[in-house]
Amino acid sequence: MRRLAEARSAVERLIRDAPGKVGLVARELATGEEIRWAAGERFPAASLIKIPVLVEALRQEQQGTLSLDETIPIRPEDRVGGFGVLKEMPSLSALDLKDLLILMTVISDNTAANLCISRVGLAAVNSTCRSLGLGGTILQRMMMDMAARERGLDNFTTPADMAALLEMLAGNRILTPASCTLAIEIMKRQQVNDRLPLLLPAGTPVAHKTGELGGVRHDAGIIYAPAGPWVAAVLTSGFDTPLGAGLVGGEASALIAQVGRLIYDAATD
Repeated sequence: MRRLAEARSAVERLIRDAPGKVGLVARELATGEEIRWAAGERFPAASLIKIPVLVEALRQEQQGTLSLDETIPIRPEDRVGGFGVLKEMPSLSALDLKDLLILMTVISDNTAANLCISRVGLAAVNSTCRSLGLGGTILQRMMMDMAARERGLDNFTTPADMAALLEMLAGNRILTPASCTLAIEIMKRQQVNDRLPLLLPAGTPVAHKTGELGGVRHDAGIIYAPAGPWVAAVLTSGFDTPLGAGLVGGEASALIAQVGRLIYDAATD
């Protein structure tokens, strides 16, 4: 594909000129054609770790060890900072697990994520990641647990792992087709769209999850281009310029958005 070669060259130029570290895997599902850069590099996962949590909850639901309809209490001590709305709703004392998974994914609610992790089990998430061959992905702490992070306990993943997990979801290879579809439909409702979807034609479906910490900006998803879907995982860190050190927007997000458009254009060749 001529456009794929052009896209690869353009992506590599973006990465070489970037004021920080970038890792990337973009793969066309129908052909296996791909663009890779530092694919196995470990990055702080930020909220990308919520994709394995979502998968694990749906896996346990399939096995009958939990129900998406079960009610999860929300106590005052459960509410944490960062992204989310539950911290602003002290009168809300419980939600169904499915609603928590949706909040965790579409607005990256950290309180919801912690409640979901507590329900499915941190060890279970890691066990499933290992069983799926996601050797660079590990969940070691809850969201917003900065004390654990200072002790060296952080959550990590790689572009290759995220792309592989998304490809397994797109191909119905890790859950039932209904559960894979549910996971993808939830990710299509993502409300933080300043990265992979930003420069795409209006209405282009993208099932994705973002991640951000200070100096860290990621996006991983399935781009439904007219000629067929691509998975893309773009992870960045160390963009410490004035436009790169915040939590939203900036040069890292702009780079990811440009990668999304280059992939889309290659896919329409």
